[in-house]
Amino acid sequence: MPIQTVTAVICSVDLEKRDTEIKILLGCTSEESQAILDIHNTGSQSAILLVRK
Repeated sequence: MPIQTVTAVICSVDLEKRDTEIKILLGCTSEESQAILDIHNTGSQSAILLVRK
């Protein structure tokens, strides 16, 4: 299995469910990371993207 590099982390909060999550993104392009962030910034959810440089 090839080794995957951590490219970013998404921290999300769902105010309606009173839930938080941290997601580790492996081998994602910046476009893929942005698409994932957009999914987590809808409705009662809010998220930030921390990109590894």
